[in-house]
Amino acid sequence: MRRIKPFAVFDHGAMSTPHLIASMRTACSAALHFGPQLSGAVLLRLGYLCLALFTAVGKAVHQSGDPRLVLAQLQLVERFSQQLHRDQLAGALDAQASGAHALSLESYAALRLPEDDPHAITDGLFAGPPPVVQGRSCYKNAEELLAAWLGIAYFEAQRRIADAHLLIGRRTPDGSICAPRFTELAKLYDQGTASRRAIASAARRLKKLEPQDTTFEGTATELVAHGDDGRTLDEFAAQTLKDLGPRAAQKKINSAIKTYKQTHGKQLPPKLGFFPGPVVNGVHFFSLRTNATDAQLIQSVCSQSGNPRTEAGRADRQASQEQPEGAGEDIEQNDEAEVGTQQDSSSASQEPGPVPEWLRSEQPMPPWAAEASEDDADEPDGEEHPPNTEAHDDPAAEPDQPLRRLNAFMALLRAPYTGGKRKVIIPKCVVYLWHADLQNLADAHGMSSNGVEIPPGELRQMLARANIIPVVLGGNSQVLDMGRRMRYHQGPIREAILARDRGCIVPDCTAPPDQVEMDHYLKAWSDGGETSVYSGAGMCTKDHHKRHAGQLKVLDVDGLPHVLLPEHQDPEQIPRRNTYWDARQAGESPARTNSATCDSCNGTAPTGAPRAHFPGSDDDNEDPLASDGA
Repeated sequence: MRRIKPFAVFDHGAMSTPHLIASMRTACSAALHFGPQLSGAVLLRLGYLCLALFTAVGKAVHQSGDPRLVLAQLQLVERFSQQLHRDQLAGALDAQASGAHALSLESYAALRLPEDDPHAITDGLFAGPPPVVQGRSCYKNAEELLAAWLGIAYFEAQRRIADAHLLIGRRTPDGSICAPRFTELAKLYDQGTASRRAIASAARRLKKLEPQDTTFEGTATELVAHGDDGRTLDEFAAQTLKDLGPRAAQKKINSAIKTYKQTHGKQLPPKLGFFPGPVVNGVHFFSLRTNATDAQLIQSVCSQSGNPRTEAGRADRQASQEQPEGAGEDIEQNDEAEVGTQQDSSSASQEPGPVPEWLRSEQPMPPWAAEASEDDADEPDGEEHPPNTEAHDDPAAEPDQPLRRLNAFMALLRAPYTGGKRKVIIPKCVVYLWHADLQNLADAHGMSSNGVEIPPGELRQMLARANIIPVVLGGNSQVLDMGRRMRYHQGPIREAILARDRGCIVPDCTAPPDQVEMDHYLKAWSDGGETSVYSGAGMCTKDHHKRHAGQLKVLDVDGLPHVLLPEHQDPEQIPRRNTYWDARQAGESPARTNSATCDSCNGTAPTGAPRAHFPGSDDDNEDPLASDGA
């Protein structure tokens, strides 16, 4: 076979930049065009040339200091990283399949070339067939060879080969390579459209659900792990990774794996209980294991006490029980309080009075003062203080979030024998479920307002108890019979929005539901917007500010708020909703029976017709800084 000689060195000083780039493109594509006609020395020299060029480009970008060039280079580096991940697995599989661990010691010594001298590579290194040692080889298997040859841990080498079997190919008894174990994940991995590290991680988790692979022994092995919809978990994971963001996809895959383990008895739940732990430097450790129902009550206490901006959170700044009577009086005590009724408190006299009408400005707040104002956003909790109250405590002297939670928990324990001077936090449990789920409680799952998944057995028990607030979702994910009132989204309106959105609606946002603010996304309150379930959207503080700054848009699609991300994040410009907290998507609910109206649609949109309304359009021209922030 004719061998192509190594490429000549170009005199780039005598060449123009376009000619130089064209020559480099020719060199890069030579490996594919000439294929086996290239000698091993030429292939390796091309590889070293690419490495040197990539290193030089990185140094030049670093010296430029141009943030635009830095971002473009980072995108290129990420593409390199994606390709390197695949080449690591494919190379490990090739080393195993070709029997590289059985080469002679002389071959290993000859191949160990100086890293700074690629010209030492000659065609003589690859002349003739590979010299295989007779008898005992230096390395037992490919894993040992890769660990020693590459200077990596043995288990890392083992993981690469195992991942290659899952996503690249598997060895057969005759030494050939057959299809990988997870064919759907392998297709997505080969395309490179999703994170290859995330795909490999999902494949490793699915592998634990499957029987031992016996392909190398000559026995075919089929996948046995299927989801509730009949698809293999391999297909489910591939579709999830393709459609969702990395965090939302990981959560859904973990949930599917957990459900499969519970259904097939592959995972026994740990023992419930309250376990005293060790004492370290006078600090006592305790371990608490609960079911989902009790966990939601604890999460409710944590979310209320952990927020320093609410009355509940401010009441737990001190561990002492000697607080003025009436502190935290407006903590919700019953269903009437949850409807939005504000209780009178003796501590109200200590708060500043309402601002006189003549002091209220009709002009928008200036940009420099917008971020410093807390009245421009709903409180992350449902029990917020009135708009004209403030917290006067020194933030630096306040306990951190875990200590406030501990204070609230200890207040609950001390309440029976302290005379009830201090108003303790009342845990609250709100469960979201479909109306159709009430007719099939045997399989129905619920989701609490704090993101705790309620299994069917516990859900049936909760519905039979008192003080459980059912929020039933109906057509097109809208909440039934909640009503609307007040300037701020409080009480039942806030709970209704959270029942629909579950958390921040921005895709792949993981902010806890109890820290979500409510945004008047259809029309600002200052522009005559209404405060209702349909006008509000759940957003975390960061994304709430981004929306008002115009960095992302929120639009109405079939009555559900959707997010339009910036073009550089979503080139397709498709309205999306977050799926991390299992927020209901358009079309997932039962058939709609109500028509939807919108001022921008000049009437009523027909039932079932997709409708998108941009709140930032000409008919809804609001100034974000003039808004109440909700």
